This record gives sequence, C-alpha cells and structure tokens, in this order.
Amino acid sequence: MNSNANLDIVRAGLCDEGASLAQISRREDRAAEVRIVRSSAEVEQIRQVWSAWPSHRDSDIDFCLEFGWTRKEVVRPHVIVIYRDGRADAMLVGWIERVRLKSQIGYLRLPGVPALVLNFSYGGFLGNASIENSEAVIQSIVGSLRDGDADMAGLDHLGSGSTLLDRAMLASGFVTRDHFVRADPHNVMLLPATVDDLYRGFSQGLRAEVRRKRKKVLADFGESVAIRCYSHESEVDEVAPLLEEVAKGTYQRGLGVGFQDTEEMRRRLRFCARKGWLRTYVLTIAGKPCAFWVGTLSNDSFLSDYNAYKPEYRNYSLGTYLLIYVVEEFCKAGVKNVDFGFGPAEYKERFGNSVLMESSVCIFSSRPKGLLLNVVRSMTCSIDSAARKLLERTNLLSKIKKLWRSRAAKVTAPTPAE
Repeated sequence: MNSNANLDIVRAGLCDEGASLAQISRREDRAAEVRIVRSSAEVEQIRQVWSAWPSHRDSDIDFCLEFGWTRKEVVRPHVIVIYRDGRADAMLVGWIERVRLKSQIGYLRLPGVPALVLNFSYGGFLGNASIENSEAVIQSIVGSLRDGDADMAGLDHLGSGSTLLDRAMLASGFVTRDHFVRADPHNVMLLPATVDDLYRGFSQGLRAEVRRKRKKVLADFGESVAIRCYSHESEVDEVAPLLEEVAKGTYQRGLGVGFQDTEEMRRRLRFCARKGWLRTYVLTIAGKPCAFWVGTLSNDSFLSDYNAYKPEYRNYSLGTYLLIYVVEEFCKAGVKNVDFGFGPAEYKERFGNSVLMESSVCIFSSRPKGLLLNVVRSMTCSIDSAARKLLERTNLLSKIKKLWRSRAAKVTAPTPAE
C-alpha cells in the first residue's frame, strides 16, 4: 500500500523517515541485475532474503509455497528479484496460472476466455520500492509477456500514486495498455489503545446504533448468546461445519463467493493456524451457529477474510454485534488495525476510519491472444461503467443490488425438509 517512492522505502523497513532523499538516491545509482525465480526449489534459495523483508500475509513466503502456489491452476512461481552490487535489493512476488479470465457486468458473469495470466501477490513488492526498481520489475514483466510466458499480467490493488502503479501504466503502447484503471477505496479501522477511546472515535449516531443493537440482542436472547474464538489447527474440523451452516443460506453463496467448506479451505485454515494467524469467531444462539467472522492476525493487524450471518436474524444485526465484540477484544489485546479487505460494503464505510485508494492495472501481451483479452476486457468494462453511471444518476443502483442479493439468498434458502 504505497503512496510514493520515499514512503515505499520507509514502509519496507529499509530506512527511517528521517533519511534524506540524497541517501535514498545513492542506493538507486547502482546498476540492476534482474533474476526470475521459476521454481519452489529456487524460492528456497532466496528464503533468507525474502523472510528478512516485512510482508503482507498474502506475500509471505510460506503462504505462497504451502497454499498460494499449490492450487491446480498455478503453472509455476514467477518471482522477480532485483540485485544491485550482487545483493538482493527488491523483489516482486508472483506466479503464472492457467485460468478462464472472467468478464463481469455488475453481478452478471459472462463466459470466460482461457488465458495464461501472470499475477502478483498483494503487498508483494518487497525491499527497496524505488523508482528504478519499479521500472526494472515492470520492464521484466513486459519482457516475459513478449517472450510468451503469459498472455497478460495483472497487478492488483496497488496504492494510488505508488511508483509501481505509475510505471505499470506507462509501460505499454495503446493496444497493450489497460484502458480502464480506476481507484477504489480500501477501508481500514485503526484501533486505539482502549475500548473507551474506541467508542469516542465513533460518531454520536454510530455509538447510539451499536448500543441499541446490542441491547436488542441481549434483551431477546440473553445468556443464550455466546461467542467463541477458534484458532488452533486441531479445531479446524470442528469449526468448519459451523461456518458452513451459516454460509450456505447467505446471498454470498448464491453469488458463488464467500466461505465454502471444502478440503482446500480446511487446508488453508490449518495452515494459518500453524502459523499462529487464524482467528475464527463464531456467534451462537442456544448453541446454534448464527454468525461468524474469519480472518488472520499477524503483526498486530487483523485481516478480514469471511463474514456472514443467518438471514433470519437480519433485524438483529448479528454481524455488527459480533464485529463490536471482536474489535473490543482487539483493543484490549493491543491490535493496531482491522483490514476489512477488498470490495465495497456499507459496514466497511461505517466502521473504517482510514481509507487507502488502490488501483488494479493489467498489461497485455502484443500477441494475438493478449490483444483479444484486452478487447474483451475493454468492451465489458465500458458497458459496466456506462451502466453504473446511468443507474447512479437514476438512483437505481442500490435498489438493483438489494434485489440481486435477495434473489441470490432465495436460491440458497433451505427447503422445509432441511
């Protein structure tokens, strides 16, 4: 989540905020050597360097090796390492996967186009995020596309104004350029040291709303309401069916997103538990699961992955009840922030008190397949953008979203026999 070259370097932990631009620029005068790491064995050779740099969970070396790159779609790792004076100075963590590139207009998903895609991990630009290193990794990506390694490259959720985003947008010509780059908000909740300070940070209206909803839940369900945190590997097989019991009736399931109790999901939960990251909160009423919040906690930051509640409890706002309980516990434990993840949601806007503007950008190969992908993406993005603007002007967008979600929820609603 970078904002400029100087801040990139500070956040990478390579210098302090008092370092002068002259000190930084001296590090950038050295000639760069670029190496592409293409196998797990080669990744192990750079473990010491990789692990020394602060990273996001999704760009953690063990997460990539044990979960991120073991999916059947993944062809191989593609980690770009920049060396200066024989020492690793920066890297961009990525992989190549064989996918059916999805096109979407609103919630409507269109048939996908098979493609080889070079993707990169969120927060995966590690080390010295200088202008020169940004230029070097982008030129390496362009070279890989030219050599036929992939049909396109996707750099998702780069900080607006970051050097990597700037260089990616300037890297290609008209026919290989991404013509629909937009900045989207990424909501984060910065946590104070005490629960009292937490509530003081809420608006008067939000404080009243939280207290009113908590009072309603306790008045109607009393001591039958319980919240438990599952964080150990041995608890995964116990908690997964509870999460599925809630998730199967939600509109997210009807849209094909959200938590699903698959073996791959359990493997991911077990991995996060072994790393000490897993935090799975389940709210029960009279012993039955009614809401959950799943995420990972590392470096005093909680990253939200999945949350849901049973639709029949909509009037009780169990999601808000659970969120406030967990956030209060985080304040007591010294957790610094809650990252609500990608995508818009009303609760993220209400509880998030810091907004990061991020953009995703694609670079397409100049080969026929790459040009086709760019045309398809440009057409669907153009239609989607025009439709959204029209619906926003007519105040119909929120109504259509609610209608679509309601329809999705009905698709997943249990039958009386269940």
